[in-house]
Amino acid sequence: MNPDKLEEYKMQELVDKLNYYTKKYDEGKPEISDFEWDSMYFQLQDWENRTGIYLSDSPTQNINYQVVNKLNKVEHNHPMLSLDKTKDITVADSFYNSHKCIVMAKMDGLTCSLRYLDGKLVSAETRGNGIIGEDILHNALQVKNIPNRIDYYEELIVDGEIICTYNDFKAFENEYKNPRNFASGSIRLLDSQESATRNLTFVAWDVVKGLDLENLSDKLKWLGDLNFTVVPKGNNFYTFPVQIEHIQNECNALGYPIDGIVIKYDNCKEYEIAGKTDHHFKGGLAYKFYDEEYETTLLDIEWSMGRTGVLSPIGVFEPIEIDGTTITRASLSNISIMHQTLGEKPFKGQKIWVSKRNMIIPKIERAEKEE
Repeated sequence: MNPDKLEEYKMQELVDKLNYYTKKYDEGKPEISDFEWDSMYFQLQDWENRTGIYLSDSPTQNINYQVVNKLNKVEHNHPMLSLDKTKDITVADSFYNSHKCIVMAKMDGLTCSLRYLDGKLVSAETRGNGIIGEDILHNALQVKNIPNRIDYYEELIVDGEIICTYNDFKAFENEYKNPRNFASGSIRLLDSQESATRNLTFVAWDVVKGLDLENLSDKLKWLGDLNFTVVPKGNNFYTFPVQIEHIQNECNALGYPIDGIVIKYDNCKEYEIAGKTDHHFKGGLAYKFYDEEYETTLLDIEWSMGRTGVLSPIGVFEPIEIDGTTITRASLSNISIMHQTLGEKPFKGQKIWVSKRNMIIPKIERAEKEE
């Protein structure tokens, strides 16, 4: 091994020891004396001064907050596509029984991908459109449960979700409407010091590269051993509906926001062979609990003449993205339903909530009405 590289690894070992003993001290469970800690600290300080090497997680350095001018666009090293979706539990149960599958919580946050080289976190990217995402490394380095260094030195790519637990969201619920939007906005801030105050959590649910094992379930177990927080999973000894209940109970106890269940082929080769469309991977399915509602602003009411000569109102609103599709308008069926949904006097600037009914048809579900 290169002498400089060997020296850096030895320094990292010392940094890891100091950080471990600091953690134990902060937990009220000190394992060494202050004198011993100081001795190691001064040894590290002398080493750094002599070599000019300063590791990012060294206790001699302040937390390395960064402010960026903008979030740079980055092309993913693997397609980050979604899964096909259903709200029909019989369809989900049939998919589950068609293969040996792993059942996981569908986290309700912002999907991102982490990449490690030589045991060090080197990139973090949002999902974006599945091909192009945004560089959020400056903020990922401040998320407390994302390991900056791991005891695995081959390339490792981990996909997962940035979330805010319901408990952590309590401090912000008067300013933000839900944990999902809060997490999505917070991890995309330009100032990493501000992002670090948001108490975000990363939950890993896939290993794209590395950890050479046959099954995803085994890879996720190994991720846990590497100090990643891993997605709550079901137990294949139970039926699919019982697994759903088990996962929901675990997520409720942890305060994790979820909006459904993910079913994937456990065998990684089978998952790869199943292939993909332009939109989703075929080796998995998302069972959604409900149609999600997205907040936007009403811009106008337009009128469309139907075949029978009846005018139908159409709500036009600020663009929102649902399931990878940008939506700007939705039918309000008739005047009666329009008034029932929007109130007697719909107005420009009115806050509305839109869903895709059965994940197909855009629908204005409700509105903030005038007092």
